[in-house]
Amino acid sequence: MYTNFVANLKSSAKNCRNLRAMTIVAMLIALNLVLDKVALQVTPQLRIGVGFLTMAMTGFLVGPVMAMSAGLATDVLSFLATPRGDPYFPGYTISAIAGGFIYGAVLYRQKPTLARCFLAKGLINLVVNITLNTFWHSMLYGKAIAVMLPARITKNLMLWPLESLLLYAVAKTVSEVVRRAGLSLSKS
Repeated sequence: MYTNFVANLKSSAKNCRNLRAMTIVAMLIALNLVLDKVALQVTPQLRIGVGFLTMAMTGFLVGPVMAMSAGLATDVLSFLATPRGDPYFPGYTISAIAGGFIYGAVLYRQKPTLARCFLAKGLINLVVNITLNTFWHSMLYGKAIAVMLPARITKNLMLWPLESLLLYAVAKTVSEVVRRAGLSLSKS
């Protein structure tokens, strides 16, 4: 398992020199910026959207190394393209990088299965959304973590199955499109 993970990291790093992979990542970053604008703003602190799918597909297609880079670029470009009145905060960039790594580590070079998609989205929800982003929000706005945590846990638990199913459907579709097109992003 460890050697497979290291091989996937190396393969993903090679994608950084692959023009096709870089082009696909650039298009997924652009798509994320568009999808970020159509997210549903439920409360000032609660947004529901499908932008996570672009990061998940980046990890799925090109692996954790490029997905981490895409996470960084997406977060910075998103802030510059659509400032929401909040100051830039590098903690959220760290979250985006961690999200890219998790999606890439779980999905890259793997057949999309429902269990794998539930695992990927569950790790994102736990590590990034509930843990890191709650901590960053607490630091930035001075709110007590204990006050925010119940709502954040509830939201992420409620959305986890729906987002996982959506991720599975998109990953299956993308996988089939890649297969039919005969595309290969890495030479292994």
